[in-house]
Amino acid sequence: MIGPTGEAPSGQEGALILVVEDDAAVCWALEQVLRSHGYRVVTAPDAASARRSAWRQKPDLVITDVRMPGESGLDLLVSLRQEFPHLNVVVTTAHGTVETAVEAVRRGAFDYLPKPLDLERTLELVRRALGEDSLAAAAQPGAPGESAIIGSTPAMQEVYRRIASAAGTDLGVLITGDTGTGKELVARALHRYGKRRDAPFVAVNCGAMPEALIESELFGHEAGAFTDAKARKIGLVEAAQGGTLFLDEVAELPLMAQAKLLRFLEDQRFTRVGGTQEIAGDVRIIAATNRDLMALTASEAFREDLGYRLRVITIALPSLADRLDDLPALVRHILERAASRLARPLAITDEAFERLSRHRWPGNVRELKHVLEEAAALAPGGIISPAQLSLDGERHSSTPSSGAAGEGAALAALAKRLLDAHPGEVHARFLDRIEAPLILEALARTEGNQLRAAELLGINRITLKKRMDELGIANKA
Repeated sequence: MIGPTGEAPSGQEGALILVVEDDAAVCWALEQVLRSHGYRVVTAPDAASARRSAWRQKPDLVITDVRMPGESGLDLLVSLRQEFPHLNVVVTTAHGTVETAVEAVRRGAFDYLPKPLDLERTLELVRRALGEDSLAAAAQPGAPGESAIIGSTPAMQEVYRRIASAAGTDLGVLITGDTGTGKELVARALHRYGKRRDAPFVAVNCGAMPEALIESELFGHEAGAFTDAKARKIGLVEAAQGGTLFLDEVAELPLMAQAKLLRFLEDQRFTRVGGTQEIAGDVRIIAATNRDLMALTASEAFREDLGYRLRVITIALPSLADRLDDLPALVRHILERAASRLARPLAITDEAFERLSRHRWPGNVRELKHVLEEAAALAPGGIISPAQLSLDGERHSSTPSSGAAGEGAALAALAKRLLDAHPGEVHARFLDRIEAPLILEALARTEGNQLRAAELLGINRITLKKRMDELGIANKA
């Protein structure tokens, strides 16, 4: 929500911004904020009047909504970019999906902002678009969107924005997130909307490959390279030639394989096991992990130089517990697909949905999908009630614990679940689970002002922003 931050005006004096918005309240609020930071502002309620204003006023930047009466903001974007090739256009929408984000960037938008508009992010983007931030880089063009990624919360809007920015490039992308958050869906979206979309997409689970065969699996082998090598075998890198190789759970690669992968990433050349001929590759690498690569690097379990190569761009996927506002859309999507497969209509009772909303979803969207598909198969008459929902470890009492004893019991229960489910990475996960609600509470108390929230927490704003990015927390102010 747009609101005052108490910061001093910092805009470039004289920069003219054209705001195209048919919602008078949003238009007024955005105009007030921009003016308070030193910008000149003109407004237009639709594309036709915006085009006339652009010719008369010659703005330095345009901020346009997507859905307006008559011509859409995306069509306006195209025409403005044709008439004024150097004019940056920022697109906003309350109906944000990955399709909208990618299409906006594909058509030449400087960037994309979901509604409700976050004041700090909006001003930061305005500064970048006007060249006030020397570290800014223009977004790269992408391609059409991916409907299988569901969600409209601020955290998911950030995911869409990063997909849109990264899709049209060949830069390394590291997708992070807990198990079941949809990392492969994002990888497939990056491929589908990029310039390699007509070439192969090859996915490999690094944790499932036998250590002795990893090099052969990735780069292939020649006949006779080892005992069972009866004939030449093409590796996964070669199979993905011209396309994308998705390395899921890349943190599970042993150090020897990491060295081989790094060597390939440096010059896109490799040699099959047992061979002498160097082969040129042309493959985009997208990697994913549910582990903390920084911590693994510190313990020397993961190569620092490989980490830099893989994470030129990072896309952090939020856990389902951190975006429960997306639950209705996810439930609807999963049940629609289940109904199609079962060839019968499905519905869910309010009581069943309430039970879903109380669950913490340690398995994230994958767990939700499993629970709903099982319930759909068992539901008499296609009506899912609480009786058909099998939720592991669910708290059967909805009465919250109170006092120190209750908090201690809750923390102990969390520790037990993490020890059972994630041996070897419990400490980082435990801290993440505790830190995320603490940061969210601080942001809520300060109405989303990160500077004040950092002061409340006793840390600096840069540290707060870094942890918010790592934890997939979007500022909802």
